[in-house]
Amino acid sequence: MPWGNIPRPRSRCGACVVLNRECNSQCIFAPYFHCEDGIAHFVAIRDVFTVKNVVNILAPLPVSDRFWASDTLLFEAQAWLQDPVYGCPAPQPDQNPSWNFDLPIIPEDAPYPGFSKATLPPIPGEASSSQMPPSDDIDELGAIVFGNRRPH
Repeated sequence: MPWGNIPRPRSRCGACVVLNRECNSQCIFAPYFHCEDGIAHFVAIRDVFTVKNVVNILAPLPVSDRFWASDTLLFEAQAWLQDPVYGCPAPQPDQNPSWNFDLPIIPEDAPYPGFSKATLPPIPGEASSSQMPPSDDIDELGAIVFGNRRPH
């Protein structure tokens, strides 16, 4: 048999290399992870989305939209790996530097909104507005309030 007629084994796509399986003509990943960076791209997508979710995203799409979807998955996976908290919608500090000028400015001497003293009920038996019990009652309440038991 001449050397030119030997069938060459089809090279595996990056996804099949990572998954350690044979790559056949029906492989859903082959058209999108075949380049030199296919392994690194698939690893990033697998780490973020898992293989099952990637298949569930790509399979129902028409073939014409799968490249766009795989490219979007790669973009989002790389963004999430760089910033796991925000991912793609990470806030950019220089995006809109004048955002705080739209907020209302409250003067420092503005009264604190709250209850006026007229709306509070008076404390029975006391002329002051103090909420503390008289000092002779603190010894009696200490064991109850603070959970300390005193031998009697």
